Amino acid sequence: RKNIHAHYDLGNDFYRAWLDPSMTYSSARFAEAGQSLEAAQERKYAELARLMDLKPGMSVLEIGCGWGGFAEYAAREIGAHVTGVTISQEQFDFAQKRLNQAGLSDRTDIRLMDYRDVQGQFDRVASIEMFEAVGQAYWPTYFDKIHQVLKPGGRAGLQIITIQDALFEEYAFRTDFIQKYVFPGGMLPSEERLRPVIAAAGLDWQSVERFGIDYADTLKQWDERFQAAWPQLEKLATFDVRFWRLWRFYLGYCEAGFRTRRTDVIQLSLGRD
Repeated sequence: RKNIHAHYDLGNDFYRAWLDPSMTYSSARFAEAGQSLEAAQERKYAELARLMDLKPGMSVLEIGCGWGGFAEYAAREIGAHVTGVTISQEQFDFAQKRLNQAGLSDRTDIRLMDYRDVQGQFDRVASIEMFEAVGQAYWPTYFDKIHQVLKPGGRAGLQIITIQDALFEEYAFRTDFIQKYVFPGGMLPSEERLRPVIAAAGLDWQSVERFGIDYADTLKQWDERFQAAWPQLEKLATFDVRFWRLWRFYLGYCEAGFRTRRTDVIQLSLGRD
């Protein structure tokens, strides 16, 4: 819980100032050079829905629903029934209002709760870049919960940032810049570290798609948008020059990781028998 609050409760106004209009704070998937960030974010949602074979009328649990971008897409474009959970009050308030205004309150249910407390079963589970905040000690809990809430024959679609397997040991036993200043408690997995934990939970690794360079391009656009928004952000008492330097270093640091392929981002399909 502390891991989430430290980052996402900087305030909706802060994120609204530099994210795209869909308020999506995860990697986009670009179809071509020059595609808008908003269009590439919607494409990311579409690709995840395809990977998990999401169909009209299906029930979906979204673990870590953010500001409601995927929930809106899945309900509006596919006709799914989405239950989204978050432990960020700021995100909960925003997502509820957003989905009500979109006329999707009959197909969406946003809850302020820990994913571990969710009861019931669903046709599909989605989770976009929430896993990184779970912490290594709770990886088994996360996948066990997915198995528990998936109906037999169900599928999960996950988007996860990964680190090269060769770098994992050194990374896991030291605190890097991101963990110290941006995401306290965060931990990236490598694909090879994920596989046995997923198998132990009784889930089948079905397919994976990698698009790390798209994340580098997403981060580059975020940095440009953040710089453009800075004059208005600077007027808020919360943000000073030190924060400006920290945030720009964070975005650039992450972009470099994806461009050098030390880190990657994957969309992963899992199944339950």
